[in-house]
Amino acid sequence: MACSTAAILFDNYAKAAMEYFGATEELANLAGQHGKFEEAKKHAEQIREKCSATRQALEHHWAQHSCREMDSG
Repeated sequence: MACSTAAILFDNYAKAAMEYFGATEELANLAGQHGKFEEAKKHAEQIREKCSATRQALEHHWAQHSCREMDSG
């Protein structure tokens, strides 16, 4: 049986990673627009920290519960 907590943590990480991808894409699109770029850079850094924290929570859970191998079906 798959660990429901690990599945939730993985989903949180996946969402944060997608949010980070969007923030970095926005940052790339604002190259050359100094004011908007700096604001987007701060936002991307905040999202990167969120992504890192969700990844750490998932890794910690896997280490504590030995449930990294989730059922695939």
